[in-house]
Amino acid sequence: MAFRYTVLLCLASVFFVTTAFFSFSHNTEYKKGVVMHDVLLIPKTVTENIIKHVVSKQKERVFHYSAPWDKELLDMWDKGKGEVFQSDTPIKGGIVPHHLVSGHTIAAFFSALIPQDPSTIILIGPSHFTRGQKRVFTTMRDWKTPYGVVEVDEDVIVALKKRGLITIDEDVIKEEHSIYSVIPFINKSLPDATVVPIIVEQGVDLGTLDTLITALIDQVPKDAVFVSSVDFSHYQTRNVADFHDVHAKHIIKTFDYERLKTLEIDSQESVYMVLQLMEHYGTQKVVHERHTNSADIGYAPYTLETTSHYSPYFVFGEKEEKGAVSILHFGDIMLNRGVSTQIKKHGQEYIFEKLAGKEERFFSGVDIVTGNLEGPFVASRVPTTKSIAFRFDPALIPMLKQYNFSLFTLANNHSLDMGGSGLEESKRHLDNAGIAYYGRQFGVDTTSYTVREVGNTRIGFVGFNDTNTQINEQKAQDIITQAGEDSDHVVVNIHWGVEYKTVSHPRQRHLAHMFIDAGADAVIGHHPHVVQEMEIYKNRPIFYSLGNTVFDQYFSEETQTGLAVGLVFEEHAMCFTLIPLQSELSQVYQMPPKKAESWVGGFVDKSHVLGYDIQSFSCNYIFYEGT
Repeated sequence: MAFRYTVLLCLASVFFVTTAFFSFSHNTEYKKGVVMHDVLLIPKTVTENIIKHVVSKQKERVFHYSAPWDKELLDMWDKGKGEVFQSDTPIKGGIVPHHLVSGHTIAAFFSALIPQDPSTIILIGPSHFTRGQKRVFTTMRDWKTPYGVVEVDEDVIVALKKRGLITIDEDVIKEEHSIYSVIPFINKSLPDATVVPIIVEQGVDLGTLDTLITALIDQVPKDAVFVSSVDFSHYQTRNVADFHDVHAKHIIKTFDYERLKTLEIDSQESVYMVLQLMEHYGTQKVVHERHTNSADIGYAPYTLETTSHYSPYFVFGEKEEKGAVSILHFGDIMLNRGVSTQIKKHGQEYIFEKLAGKEERFFSGVDIVTGNLEGPFVASRVPTTKSIAFRFDPALIPMLKQYNFSLFTLANNHSLDMGGSGLEESKRHLDNAGIAYYGRQFGVDTTSYTVREVGNTRIGFVGFNDTNTQINEQKAQDIITQAGEDSDHVVVNIHWGVEYKTVSHPRQRHLAHMFIDAGADAVIGHHPHVVQEMEIYKNRPIFYSLGNTVFDQYFSEETQTGLAVGLVFEEHAMCFTLIPLQSELSQVYQMPPKKAESWVGGFVDKSHVLGYDIQSFSCNYIFYEGT
């Protein structure tokens, strides 16, 4: 009998080696989720008999197969991992990508675990293919990789299954690249480690996850390492992805569970589990981190859709205490005249759907989305002698909510177009929708500012209008000072300048400097309907005009070019991201990256930013300390 199995094993080896050679030499394409007899072109009946008589004698189950990549490619990623981080204390958890463009990032993480040689890896990832069952899945099968076999930790899995916390579904696991893409890297660096693969569907309630986390803590070995397999920003240009990722990094490092829902990643639930586990073990310190983007790795900066990756390593220690706030600023938003004509023709989503992109991700990954609301929401037009008087249909407010707008400045020359009663009606509509506002068309008082608290940071928003009449400068300074006392950072939005002029007026520059001297940390301008230059004054940015975001001024390229600005405020620094926009018939979209790079170059050339290297594709940092 022993001789019979020896012969079968030899036959199996011959089949696998021979067919693997021909398969690889002819670049046979691997398909995710298929078993090896499909991949290596061996007749199915032959391999089934081999598995039945050989593999099943080792274990009463068949293998899952790891990522559809050959050993040579996996070795290349491993060699490309760069310098491996050496931690003085054991790494208890982390996040790695499953996007194999950044396979070297995965290799680097598990290589860093070699000195501590953990017995078990708990690998947690999203479900990309199941359909809303809101469940947690695992497998009882081992994994076959180019480096050998990775065994699952049966004791842990059986214990979780008995408690009804997890569902064994081999078909789900077989198809899931958040697991099978990572398994070979575990096997390469930690050949003796077992794994507990966990797939978490989107929408699983936190109570269920908390119960699962408690059970894991009870069941896993003391030296277990917890790893979340998660990719970050998707389908975004390089600069937007970077802006979203700065936001995500701060939320992860501060363990801000409430704001996890704002992250633009593929599994908030998987990150939640790892953070909760790190909190339990007291390992909340990020000792090392890696950040990559597919555009950089592939030398394709002008691609419209990238995937980014963030990989922090958690060790014993405390989390970061002071977080950050991210704000996405737009220019003039007008929803009447030609804009409403286009909406009636194409539907409400027409205005922003192209900018929003796949899964509307452009408008996620940020705390506050804001802009200048160039008119009131009033149910019926009222008589007026004003030659240009805007009225927005209140039925459009849900569209703004859909795209995460949560704050508007009303300090402009059109807020009173439907009179005082129209302005009050507009405020009621915004209140009912949960959209905040600040600023007034005439004068300066305490309604000229509002404070929004995000995490443990307060941002003061101040709104002024300098178009109908000039603002009282002393009152403006006093309001900025008051807002500064109530908040950690102050952003001034101001309606000012000369229409259609692409360079700021001296009065704009005078006021901007005065605002910053009074305590403003950033100044955002609008009203000229075209983009004007920027300036960095006393380490604070001034954007003199963001131009039109949504308007019906179709008569020139300049009036159909806008600029969105992403701001991230940290404790002693901030960064800003430039996002050039275009529109056609009031439909807004991002300027193509190659054109945007050229446009930003011209924008910077006419700006006043001496000493700063303003980049097109990243968040540009300004540091406050010592200023």
